[in-house]
Amino acid sequence: MKIWITEQEAYKLVQNNDAVLFDCRGIMDNLAQSIQNYYEERIEGAEYIHSFLMGNNPISGGRHPLPDLNDFIDIVESIAQGKLIIGYDNRNSFYGTRFVFLCHLVGIECFLIQEGYEDLKLFKKSTKDSFEEKQHATVKFYNSTVKEYEMAVEMNKELANRDLNKNFNKEIITFCNNIQSLIKAPQHDVVLIDARAHERYVGEVEPMDKIAGHIPTAINIPFSEVYADGLPKKSEALREVFKNVLGKESIIYCGSGLSATPLYVALKTLDQNVKVYAGSYSEWVSKYPNQIETGEQK
Repeated sequence: MKIWITEQEAYKLVQNNDAVLFDCRGIMDNLAQSIQNYYEERIEGAEYIHSFLMGNNPISGGRHPLPDLNDFIDIVESIAQGKLIIGYDNRNSFYGTRFVFLCHLVGIECFLIQEGYEDLKLFKKSTKDSFEEKQHATVKFYNSTVKEYEMAVEMNKELANRDLNKNFNKEIITFCNNIQSLIKAPQHDVVLIDARAHERYVGEVEPMDKIAGHIPTAINIPFSEVYADGLPKKSEALREVFKNVLGKESIIYCGSGLSATPLYVALKTLDQNVKVYAGSYSEWVSKYPNQIETGEQK
């Protein structure tokens, strides 16, 4: 599956009016500063999306639960208007990959510019048009046949009745009860992967959660392994990173469900079977504080 594209590819699509850009950049747990950064500078014409990458959806727990998926798809589709969706992010980050994961979760395809925002050279970066000034509506009138009108009415009914908080893509997400089952009955073709830094995995440090360590049976592949020199690694290098899990079902978790997503995207680009444990370690440690391991996987 192709997800990462070059700035040149993205620029051509946008210039041809075939795609819409979504600004995914953000600062961890600082929404006000994330919004301010977008106000101050972004790619000209890019739409703000960072605030809608997290929420309080009860289908997942942890520090950064999923957003309401109905709201998410409504926002993205209303902006995209049928065009291709392209996200961009800062170098070596995980908000752009979170955007990709959410799009896949609600059945939308999208691309992600592989270069970090800091390294983009073709796109014009805007500091003048404020967010408020960009908000406008254009009303157009169309002639349509009765059949076209009836089809449009039916489509609107379907959209109004869909519930993505129930009918999301269950092939790419998993939950704590599934992790419990995997721990109790390990499967040779399913592997649990901790995407956090190694020192957090082994339990040497834990800056966020109340207990240090990792979920039992998990191996460690830090999300930073996906990147080299500010770019996602090429397929050959990624296959080396994931050489011990290729051909298996990979279940990825991190601290709160954000930094697991670079591994999700990387494995998707390799056409692998991969899921994200959305609640991740922060949910697990709150539910099962007595089921934590430290040190290397035995």
